[in-house]
Amino acid sequence: MLKWLRKFQNLLTFDTSANGFLDNRVSMVGITPRELLEKKGTYMKKISALILPLLFAFPVLAACSSSEVVSTTSTPVTSTITSEEPVSSEVVSSEDTSNDPTNVIVRFVPSNTATSDPAMLLKLSGIETLLEEKIPGHTFDLDITTNYEALTEAMVSGQVHVGFLTSAQYAYVTVEEPGKVEVLLSSVRNAYAAQIDAQGNEITDKDTIIANVNSSSYNGELHATSKVTSYYSMLIVKNESTITSIADLEGKKVATGSQSSGSGYVYPAVLLHQNGLSFTTETPGTDEVQAVQISGGHQAQIQAMINGTTDAAFAFLDARVGTTAFDAYNAVEGQNVFRDLRVVDLSPGIYNDTISAISSLSNTLKAQIQQAFMEIIETEFGLEALSLYNHTGYKIAVDSDYDGEREVYIFKRDNL
Repeated sequence: MLKWLRKFQNLLTFDTSANGFLDNRVSMVGITPRELLEKKGTYMKKISALILPLLFAFPVLAACSSSEVVSTTSTPVTSTITSEEPVSSEVVSSEDTSNDPTNVIVRFVPSNTATSDPAMLLKLSGIETLLEEKIPGHTFDLDITTNYEALTEAMVSGQVHVGFLTSAQYAYVTVEEPGKVEVLLSSVRNAYAAQIDAQGNEITDKDTIIANVNSSSYNGELHATSKVTSYYSMLIVKNESTITSIADLEGKKVATGSQSSGSGYVYPAVLLHQNGLSFTTETPGTDEVQAVQISGGHQAQIQAMINGTTDAAFAFLDARVGTTAFDAYNAVEGQNVFRDLRVVDLSPGIYNDTISAISSLSNTLKAQIQQAFMEIIETEFGLEALSLYNHTGYKIAVDSDYDGEREVYIFKRDNL
């Protein structure tokens, strides 16, 4: 699909700035084709009004719902990132790269936004051009898969070389098909100020994060510069609750999301399991906690606890931020959703999406792909294109970063 779209790009009008990136005021869809990067100038604008109708004349790639599956990309995040470095292309300059593909196939997971917005497809096509400029000697073919399973299967078989896998997909493929795929990068989001220390370092101790979040000065503000690669599920209660630990949930009712929700159900189930407890939908018995599945999202889960429907709630940290869901509550004199609630515990970190590659690629090419994507997302055009998946940056990742994801995958496979 994206290859077809690029055939029309040379008929659009484009302009370049001094550094060679697209002036969005001129472009209809904000794309940067190869001609744009090679020379300045203005091209014929004959079919600019024709492109979108033509796009809809072709079947658009089918998309899966972007429902949360163990890892979500719609929430602010925190976790630790390993200090291990990627293999440097200088170190492996003598490596045999003759078996690397000339045409590198890159695939994204399904996105409802992309299939409903042809302009976003064109922006992804522009990423192909930037990759080819940064990694000479290779062409790149980017597209969106029709479903999650199709992407992991294509990578295992070697038909796709680079994939934007969710953390759940990466856990699955490394457990069920070990040695076939390896992580290159983790996507990052802005961190909460409560997750960054005075020196600008990420706080990895959960007790310290909980203390910061429960402080009287906390109001959910984001850190000005720090980005991190994962997020947490939190157990939250009213200040007056007698629940002070996971163990205190035995026999209680807890608001959760659906069983497919990572931070709303799966990771809380793991947290319970680590403490000798389990969810039930019936009246809870010994070592059981009644899960009351609330529709309407994480804010609705917290609201159910506030209203007394449940004794506690699980939701992502921090579902109280950036929402109007608690405006009515906060409007009552003396009430504040931050001051009146208390975080009891946090789940293991839930890592964000990955950019992963098949293991058979040379270390040289893997390092080049890592560097290219980290540079591309730092550009205005690249950030806008990759915002389709809510990525705001990338950090180098290694396989051990996803040990927790594999533990959760195995738990979910065998117990849920």
